[in-house]
Amino acid sequence: MIKRILPFIFILGLISCNTNTITVDYFGQLEPGTTPEIFAQDIISVKGRFEHGISFTPNSQELAFGFFNKDDFSGTIYYSKKSESEWTEPEIFEPLNNQSVYLPYFSPDGKSLLYAQSRPDTNNGFTDIWLLKNINGSWEQPEKIDNPISTLTRESTACMSVNRTIYFSSNRDGNGLADLYCSSPVNGEYKNVERLDSICSVRDEESIFIDPDEKYIIFSRYATNENGPDLFISYRDYRDNWTQPALLDSTINTADWERRPFVSIDNQFLFFTKQIFDETGYAESDIYWVNTQNVFKPFVFKPVSAKTIKIGQEIKLSIPTDYFKDIDNEKVEIKLKNEKFDWAKFNNKKMTLTLNPNETGEFDLIFTAVDEYSNETKNTVRIIVEN
Repeated sequence: MIKRILPFIFILGLISCNTNTITVDYFGQLEPGTTPEIFAQDIISVKGRFEHGISFTPNSQELAFGFFNKDDFSGTIYYSKKSESEWTEPEIFEPLNNQSVYLPYFSPDGKSLLYAQSRPDTNNGFTDIWLLKNINGSWEQPEKIDNPISTLTRESTACMSVNRTIYFSSNRDGNGLADLYCSSPVNGEYKNVERLDSICSVRDEESIFIDPDEKYIIFSRYATNENGPDLFISYRDYRDNWTQPALLDSTINTADWERRPFVSIDNQFLFFTKQIFDETGYAESDIYWVNTQNVFKPFVFKPVSAKTIKIGQEIKLSIPTDYFKDIDNEKVEIKLKNEKFDWAKFNNKKMTLTLNPNETGEFDLIFTAVDEYSNETKNTVRIIVEN
């Protein structure tokens, strides 16, 4: 069993702790590499049982996961807690016993649990978003988060950021598709809902995970008309806009259905649900996990706008030091691929671009950013050369 130590300062703002370090293990499992593995096989991911979504508290000392009955689509949430050096046997989460509930998600402070619950008299076809608070170690009575988050349509897969903004999926637009939304509290109340227009598409988006600091978002989308849901990632740039969603690595996304993402508080591990179908229909659903080395890649944080210059005139441009960023790498190596243009020189130490063009026209300079795991991202900067 591999265990890791989380520095106290890293989680100071998220949890209360009386020691300087916390020993972290994920249910006693050997940590995976860059190829996804079934999580806690035969204990949490049990063959023939349809697990669906997992979440850990920020100190990784509690977990909750769900599974559902494929006959009537009812859901159950299970819970386990680490007591001293051992995890308790996962059992039905008592505060939500006898309810049809799904997709648990602990808040970033570990003091609340978001989940979806079936609406009465809808045959488990419609769900609302609910919140369960833990006060001084005791779970209180659950409360439904009312309109405008929960409506007469289906809302599910809710999660929360540090500032308590709730991100969730809903098919409220009336086109039959699920889209992604968020709502930030105003004086402690959720009064408005915003659709994530830059992420939503003509296909279903759901199964959402938000980074606690809202630096990135991972969600599932039907990648093609023929294929089921795959996992996508989008990053927030310097203007607080979401970048174009990118499909995660092919070792993660397969011909099966990948949904219900969750990332550990240290950004080291991605958990997700893989649903498998065969000729008989819905055959299996397990929780997988994978190291995030190939999940997080450099992204364009502060784009460089097009530049117009004169032919034969040397000019030196400053490139933003935060042109590219990476979630799990403080520094990335930025280079200019300028094989075609010997009049363009880039100094990646000083982040300066020197131009002295000898021809007119519009030219795209290709910059690349590479992280320590050899993940590469390209971006172009247009240079317009005039007489």
